[in-house]
Amino acid sequence: MPIKLRQIEAFRTVMREGSMVRASAAMAVTQPAISYMISGLETAVGFPLFSRQGGKLSATPEAIQLLSEVDRLYQGLEAVEAVAHKIANYGNAELRILITQALSAGRIVNGIGKFAALHPGIKIDLDVEHRALITHRVNSGQADLGILSISTGLEDQSSTLFSSPIICVASPTAKISKMSTVTAEQLSGVPIVGLKSTGLIRPMVDQWFHEAGVTPNYTIEVGGAGTAIELVRGGLGITFVNVFSLMERADSQLQSFSLDNALALKIGVITSSSLHPNRAAHALLQYLTQIYSENVSNDAPEADCPKF
Repeated sequence: MPIKLRQIEAFRTVMREGSMVRASAAMAVTQPAISYMISGLETAVGFPLFSRQGGKLSATPEAIQLLSEVDRLYQGLEAVEAVAHKIANYGNAELRILITQALSAGRIVNGIGKFAALHPGIKIDLDVEHRALITHRVNSGQADLGILSISTGLEDQSSTLFSSPIICVASPTAKISKMSTVTAEQLSGVPIVGLKSTGLIRPMVDQWFHEAGVTPNYTIEVGGAGTAIELVRGGLGITFVNVFSLMERADSQLQSFSLDNALALKIGVITSSSLHPNRAAHALLQYLTQIYSENVSNDAPEADCPKF
């Protein structure tokens, strides 16, 4: 007859409590149930475990010898419980994150750092990649999540963190407007450092100019918002970036303007729609979502950049 774990538990409890009455209370079962389990264990092992002498329950030498093995078993179970607790709290978990260059400086990475600090055992691998490669690597299981601006086609596998308005950034010497908002007509003929049309911002800006009947004066094209901002800082006209990209590079020299017809990018997180979700990735997504829901206000464009 095979030994049952419940019988082992009853035996260990009786040995520790010194009586079946106290053991039944400790296990929240009746005394007959304890007696039944002990009897079944004695049948399974083939020798008596307890005897009564003068009305007192006494453990046999074999029971004392068996208890040492049982205690080792429970030590193993306690180790398993400790490992399970560590796993539940993301101890030794690995989290592979990809983020675009435009979002890699500042507040999002700061939020990832705060999450890692709350879970000291977690191992985070954070890389900067282009949008297309981020999508490919997440969908092929090479990364657990990607942080980027959300485009058409990614809605089903993405969660939006916040919206980041597109703004006009002007050089220190540019005389464009005394107002905080500019129109396409006011920018007619002004030299523009344009982001490449393969990104999300350029097509939106082109459409904004087109609807106003204005031909934009692109004098140079670059691949990244940071490069565009630095060229503008050097005096080369204006550029269009999302406000999040400007936050880490803004200073008193640069001018920034909202557009009269508001444009915005959705900044969010994508995860694989086909693979089993990484628990740590899901927890990070929930954490970032909570941060942005608590810190983002729609009252003003500046507030769309969360502050930690």
